Amino acid sequence: MNFMSRVLPSARRGRAALGAFAGCCVVCGLAVAVPADAASTGPVPVVDCVATSPATGLVTAYFGYVNTGSAVTLTVGDGNEVIPGDPFEGEPTDLLSGSYPSVFYVAFDPVIAPTVSWVLNGQVATASTASPQCDPGTTTPASDLTDTAATLNGVVNPNGTDVTYTFEYGTTTAYGSSTTTADAGAGDAATVVQAALTGLAPATTYYYRLDTTTTYPGGTGQVTVDGAQRQFTTEATPAPAPTVTVTVTATPTVAPGFTLNTKALPAGDIRVPYSATLTASGGTGPYTWQVIDGYLPSGLRLDRQTGVLSGRPKEPGTYRVTIVVTDSSAPAKESLSEQYTIKITR
Repeated sequence: MNFMSRVLPSARRGRAALGAFAGCCVVCGLAVAVPADAASTGPVPVVDCVATSPATGLVTAYFGYVNTGSAVTLTVGDGNEVIPGDPFEGEPTDLLSGSYPSVFYVAFDPVIAPTVSWVLNGQVATASTASPQCDPGTTTPASDLTDTAATLNGVVNPNGTDVTYTFEYGTTTAYGSSTTTADAGAGDAATVVQAALTGLAPATTYYYRLDTTTTYPGGTGQVTVDGAQRQFTTEATPAPAPTVTVTVTATPTVAPGFTLNTKALPAGDIRVPYSATLTASGGTGPYTWQVIDGYLPSGLRLDRQTGVLSGRPKEPGTYRVTIVVTDSSAPAKESLSEQYTIKITR
């Protein structure tokens, strides 16, 4: 029995690492054939997580890879393919050294095909409904700590579905308190969320986590996910300063604010060298740069230390990507993000 294979263009490249449940992969064969003498070195594929939509029943699998060797290029086809699926489902062809989570995703119908696999360099990563489920929320370090106050932080990616969130906190892992439930919306971009706490006890350790609730359309229900637990310790109450009288005449100084200066990125052409430098000011250097949502055009790479985006674009299209810059402030680093649109033409 044969079936047609279909994946929306947004699922091939350029969507968020935890993108919306758009498109499906309906297959024309279910067997995964791997040679008995398949290579055991080089890039190894990994299933990062899967997300199931109660509204459609489709499962979206997010694949990454780990390469402990040198960078290699593996064209789509034998040695780099999704089975079952179309010849090209968004698989990367330039495989760099290091660990790269969620480099592309594929949606499939588990009723028709219970699994989907990425065959890479003779290695196989297979996703199914039993694979780890994706979490739309990430608990991040607390900031603005004083003896009686703190700011709780997290990142929420609604993935195109309505998501609300709250922070649980307390002096034990049973928590006992929570912030007011807030709406993160239903966008496709990662959003930094915060909650300010006051009235805390000095020199006390608090535990907290970000909890998210996803409401699926069409009355198909809700799913609540408890985020990873973190902790912080409030500062001790400072001793009263002795009373002294001092007369000082000085010019006040104000530390500059932390600003992401680059608001747009230039367009490019395929097979033509591309270079753009993202800049920030203020805060505490050095800065680090990272893509937190979406995908860069194939052939481009962001240098984490310099903010230089360079390479040679390989495929035309309009790409949306969110980049975050983080300074080196202590004890809590500051981060700013911006969503960019990069247009690559032939």
